[in-house]
Amino acid sequence: MNNISYIAAIDPGNEKTGVAILSQAGELIHRTIIETKTFNSSFESLVSTYRGINHIVCGNGTNHKHLYPSIQQIGRNHKITTSLIDESHSTEDARKLYWQYNPPTGWRRFVPKGMQFPPEPVDDLTAYVIGMRYTKQLKEQPVLEVKKEENLQELEAKRLAAFKKLYNEGDTNE
Repeated sequence: MNNISYIAAIDPGNEKTGVAILSQAGELIHRTIIETKTFNSSFESLVSTYRGINHIVCGNGTNHKHLYPSIQQIGRNHKITTSLIDESHSTEDARKLYWQYNPPTGWRRFVPKGMQFPPEPVDDLTAYVIGMRYTKQLKEQPVLEVKKEENLQELEAKRLAAFKKLYNEGDTNE
């Protein structure tokens, strides 16, 4: 069984959709921008590449009502959980992040970053911001005082029971 687990974060848009793959700790693994009209096939390819994805989090902004049912179906097909998260002001946060990764040079150094727009789309960084918000929520949840090994076994048993109930199957081989 693969010990590496990832979170896929999605910033749904009308024309383009940002996708980021994060570690459970919030470290950026991969980011890309996908045309929304080809989202399903492109995202299926990413899910196949990063087999350790165990959760997909989607922003609740532009176009999520259209795209989220597809995301849920892909999640069911690959036995991955999905959720929505508040993405308010995530684009502004992504623009700030862009300037951290790509500091202005030349005369642009003297123009306040808040007055500049990145010269390229930041939908992938917006997805990363959404993913970081999700990992922050995970860290803020109260942790029970239980031995790690027992807790992991209990969680795995609950996960398998949920899959059996969801898919009405007896045994789930991964």
